[in-house]
Amino acid sequence: MKRIIASMLAAGVLVGGAGTAAVVAVTPAVAQEAETTTEAKPPRPAVVLSDVLEALVADGTITQGQADAIVVAMQAKVEQLKEQFPNAGRRRGLGPKVREFLDDGVITADELAQLPDGHPLRDPDGPAAEYLDDGQLTKDELQQMRQTFIDQRQAAQGA
Repeated sequence: MKRIIASMLAAGVLVGGAGTAAVVAVTPAVAQEAETTTEAKPPRPAVVLSDVLEALVADGTITQGQADAIVVAMQAKVEQLKEQFPNAGRRRGLGPKVREFLDDGVITADELAQLPDGHPLRDPDGPAAEYLDDGQLTKDELQQMRQTFIDQRQAAQGA
């Protein structure tokens, strides 16, 4: 029974993490660059797993050895996934540039043109498209984009 619970927990973390990664992969640059507030962030999956395993050991559901085995298995899986997807989760380095553009509260058409081709904020069909009618993006519009991204990610995790 304990092994089943531990397996389900590990699978849940993997599936949840994969779902999150899939959603984040869709618009990672937008999520990073639209983030202009210092609001609290949820804990990283590794921290959540550690807390859950600690609680399960404390209440006797699993042993410390089983918890350690889960951690080792998860670390091995993470390394395997890093090899399989070497560019996943890497920052594109454009966040500071966009924040610089936002110093005056607006990213102008000239500033948007400075972003590289293929950047989500320049994509006429991308997440910023509905806000580009006037040729610029405001801080409020980026916040709206960010909130839409968060809502979509949460909906995907709940599905």
